[in-house]
Amino acid sequence: MTVPTAPSLWRHQSEAIDFVLDRPSTLLHMGMGTGKSRCAIEVAERMEVRRMLILCPLSVVDAWEKQFTQFARRGWEVCLLNKGSVAKKQKLAYAAMERARAMGCPVVIVINYESARLSPFNMLAEAGQFDLLIMDESHRLKSPRGKTAKWVAKLANKIPKRVALTGTPMPHSPLDCFQQTLCLGASHVFGRSFVQFRRRYSIMGGFQGKEVKGFQNIDDLRARLSKITYQADRTVLELPPAMFEKRMVELSPAARRAYKQMEETLRADIGSGEVTASNGLTRLLRLQQLTSGQVTIDADPPYQERVDDSKVKALADLMIDLPPDEPICVFGQFRGDMETVHLAAKKAGRESLELSGPRKELNEWQAGQATVLAVQIQAGGVGVDLTRARVVAFLSTGFSLGDYLQALARNHRPGQDRTVLYYHFLAKDTVDLAVYHALRKRENVIEGVLADLNNSQKKETV
Repeated sequence: MTVPTAPSLWRHQSEAIDFVLDRPSTLLHMGMGTGKSRCAIEVAERMEVRRMLILCPLSVVDAWEKQFTQFARRGWEVCLLNKGSVAKKQKLAYAAMERARAMGCPVVIVINYESARLSPFNMLAEAGQFDLLIMDESHRLKSPRGKTAKWVAKLANKIPKRVALTGTPMPHSPLDCFQQTLCLGASHVFGRSFVQFRRRYSIMGGFQGKEVKGFQNIDDLRARLSKITYQADRTVLELPPAMFEKRMVELSPAARRAYKQMEETLRADIGSGEVTASNGLTRLLRLQQLTSGQVTIDADPPYQERVDDSKVKALADLMIDLPPDEPICVFGQFRGDMETVHLAAKKAGRESLELSGPRKELNEWQAGQATVLAVQIQAGGVGVDLTRARVVAFLSTGFSLGDYLQALARNHRPGQDRTVLYYHFLAKDTVDLAVYHALRKRENVIEGVLADLNNSQKKETV
């Protein structure tokens, strides 16, 4: 079989590969679209790796087949484990490894994080048979208390070369980098105690002094992290510009009354039922649901009820203003947001499809069967190419900076040759604005921590 010639490496990719080859543990902090996956494959090629294990989110497993087809030169046996029981995945992995041995070719096993740590597959992973471990979207391993993150940290000590790939290493705060260093087998960076790490780099306060109120010693954190981190943000790409616009909507009087009730009393009377929120986080979610026009009614069983159509109308107006053949992606976090997209598309005389947990219609949308794609923000945030559309709308975002940044990068990435237009639909005088500004503020904090990591690393080696 003739292997197609891959395009030349970009300069930052060559630098990243050299960086990885010089150390046993590396965090490749490379923005979406900068070619992290290709770097990982090129490292495996140059090391002449025989057995490679890739851990990643389930939605990304399939994407690796295309990467190996495009960029690998040695005729790899590629085993994608995205279906069936964990026991079946273990058997398929053993079979792939046996085929590779018989054919004299390298093998790569690709499996999602959650399945990998479960028995019996975990026994295969821990047997010391792999030469290279790749942790794709490694920010999924940020929790020091997470069972999967703890298991990966143990696994790292049994594989000689470890590489983490992520465009958002700190999706919530600078503290997110600690567990990822342990998962890289790099305890020399920050030690093994998260309590001591948090004490050094955060400012504690609030109830019983257990709330993180701010951060400190950031220069030291940056310098330590730079020893294992290669950074290339999206400025290395020659992308068209992106533009952002806020579109404010006014809730209906009924929705506004319900919103105020929920905000003040943690409960609201909605039509035929009642909505309650037992704590602060639940209240924020319920408030965001209200600004999106739908709420979950507390009943047996619970059910959804639409209480406002302001975002339906505003989104339909945007669609009508666009050329009729102009594709548009609309992100939201709630089931009700998906319904809003379909209602707006119908009002605008457009066909709509959906990418969410229950509906996987991305291929149909990419093939041109509809102009509108409703995207659940977590389902469409990782490993998805949405560059068919340059117009993107957000009905709600949730509170995860990582999910938000991943969603932004689905359209503004290599393959996009037009200015990307982002529209945020925000209900006036509601939590929408607070969430939007919190995400922007948190992004600025993270950018400050990650600034000039490579320069810090260079200073260390001078």
